[in-house]
Amino acid sequence: MFRWGLKIIFGIGFILCCIVVILMYNKLSFIDWPYVIGGGISLTIGILLPTEKNRKI
Repeated sequence: MFRWGLKIIFGIGFILCCIVVILMYNKLSFIDWPYVIGGGISLTIGILLPTEKNRKI
């Protein structure tokens, strides 16, 4: 359950970073690079984080 919570938190972080980047680009015509990097890192960790433990029989 803890891993799913982490995946959701990283997903929300990615969405928030994307929203900030889109708003900054539309209003001010530039991209705020720390948010792009933070969103990329959040997306990568969220995708690569395993959700189930590997069980050996």
